[in-house]
Amino acid sequence: MRAWVYRTKGKPADVLRLEDDYPKPEPAQGQLLVSLRAVSTNPVFFKTMGMAPMRYMQRVPCVPEGDFSGVVAGGSLDGTDLKLGDEVFGIVPAQITMKNGKGALAEYLVCDKDLVVKKPANVSFEEASTFPLTTFTAYWALVRTGKLEKGKAQRVFINGGSGGVGAYAVQLAKAYGAFVATTCSPPSRELVSSLGADDVHDYKESDLATQLSSKYSGEPFDIFFDTVGHDTSLYYKSPTYLKPSGIYVDVAGPHIDGSIGSLLRASVDFANRLLRPKMLGGVPRKYTFGMMTTDRKELEEMAALIGEGKLRPIVDSVFAFEDALKAYERQMSNRAKGKVVVKVSQ
Repeated sequence: MRAWVYRTKGKPADVLRLEDDYPKPEPAQGQLLVSLRAVSTNPVFFKTMGMAPMRYMQRVPCVPEGDFSGVVAGGSLDGTDLKLGDEVFGIVPAQITMKNGKGALAEYLVCDKDLVVKKPANVSFEEASTFPLTTFTAYWALVRTGKLEKGKAQRVFINGGSGGVGAYAVQLAKAYGAFVATTCSPPSRELVSSLGADDVHDYKESDLATQLSSKYSGEPFDIFFDTVGHDTSLYYKSPTYLKPSGIYVDVAGPHIDGSIGSLLRASVDFANRLLRPKMLGGVPRKYTFGMMTTDRKELEEMAALIGEGKLRPIVDSVFAFEDALKAYERQMSNRAKGKVVVKVSQ
């Protein structure tokens, strides 16, 4: 099969190559074989390309990416409602791809049958591929960690409402009935408002923590979901706009530029956030940092919300399979509004 493969560490443009005769994967027990139609890119995968290959952390050669859509072509169908030829979408978690090297940026993929569901008819293959990782991340942050509940009057702030994760987090929070405020740049305001956000802040206008303290000190949030990172003051000033019982959920973390200095600063910052008690000057608000986890029940709910039109795809751009390097260039530009997709032509 054709597949995009990297065999050493580096930037996608330097190490990722299209190979025409890469071994087609064979499904093991409990796995499906999917003939792929579209794949969406995610930052975690171009970041792992820069990691030194280690036997138990980053296997090479490796086919990157985990969000996909396609057609069932074989494998273990027992215990599922799937049959050969069904149109599906799903995910291969990054930690699995790093371990076995079998990602989605190829013509065929093997994956856990419990992380594949039928594609809703109201979205295309390209659109379906944008949902899994971003929406699973939103579920982990808002529902599992933040305890967002349907029908309960809760207030949610999402930092980065036009980004790959934020755009889906806004929609998920609204589907659960929450009041949602978020941030974006002026060119993205129309998009974010169309997703249902109740209030949109321009993070470039002035210091964001000051904006929130001024407007929301009397109506603080239950959940602060940070998909952007970089601005450490947001957590340290959170008592002015986050309820005492609220939680600050972070999937981005502080900025690390690769230098020893930035790594040390980030380590000290994490220690302060996670370990420093209130009596010793710690922030009196709960802080959680982590990555998404997968769950079939949530994947099925995701598909249902998509079918009902409560979760809609946000596609920034679609690139041909042969132009995957251009897709990574767009992904890494930090200018994408929504997801960057690679169309797999077969």
